[in-house]
Amino acid sequence: MGAYQAFCKTEEMCIVSLPIVFIHRTAEDHVGLCMQQAKYSNPSSRVILIGSPENKYLSAENTEHFLLSRFYQSAQAFSFVYKHSTSNTYEYNLFCFQRWFILRDFMRSQGIERCCYLDSDVMLYTDISKRDNEDFDDFTFEYTWTTVCDLEKLNQFCDYATKFFRDPLHYQTLLQFAKEIGDAPISDMVLFILFHNYALRRKATYGIVANGFFDHNLNCPFAPSCPQADSQDGKKQIYQKNGALYCKITGTTDYLSAHSLHFQGHSKAYIPYFRSQDIPNTDDFMYFDYPTCKWVPAKP
Repeated sequence: MGAYQAFCKTEEMCIVSLPIVFIHRTAEDHVGLCMQQAKYSNPSSRVILIGSPENKYLSAENTEHFLLSRFYQSAQAFSFVYKHSTSNTYEYNLFCFQRWFILRDFMRSQGIERCCYLDSDVMLYTDISKRDNEDFDDFTFEYTWTTVCDLEKLNQFCDYATKFFRDPLHYQTLLQFAKEIGDAPISDMVLFILFHNYALRRKATYGIVANGFFDHNLNCPFAPSCPQADSQDGKKQIYQKNGALYCKITGTTDYLSAHSLHFQGHSKAYIPYFRSQDIPNTDDFMYFDYPTCKWVPAKP
């Protein structure tokens, strides 16, 4: 199978489908649900899990599975320069950095120049390949859990990560930056922000791009500088109309389309209720009621 697939609107206009990649080591059923959702919303894209022998069963016939161990060499090399400075476990935090080396080496081996990377608890509702590349110019490398990245910039990030951990002065810069943004623990998320803001010199989108939003975290509001969404039970209140998902901007009658939802932490329990084929397809707005796990009519 080739690195890319293409679908054509006309003979003159073909759209190259971006591969969608997940990296996950353990066998958890929600991973398979997120992969199937990505395939449902991106039927012409390759949907790929880089994982372990234990989770190969999560890849259905229309998705692909590759062993993580095949792409681990440069990730292993990074482990020798990594410094641990967080309350998260050593293995977990190290792997959060290593996954970018794994993704880079996988893309090289497959001849993939650009892909969409998703964490294994992200449900995707937009066809990434049909979006203009410019939609992602500022969003690339902003979120570790949802990003569209090209191989050139991923190479640059891997070199960046190695430099910031290997060189004592750069590591002190990283520690100082983490302190300045709120005493954040050292993680790939912090390095992403540093890379996005200062190496790539991109402005923050907070996930609000292409007339919708890529969710930061279902359990969290939008960034303070952004319009806020209605919430319920400590989570964003999610609406549906005609099978598409939205949040409602607080104090207005405006709705913002959900490109993705990030079911972080205990919110993973809601993933089975948010598969596109299980969402009501009604002309009127309905919202998901978290306590009952049911879609109910919204007030006009």
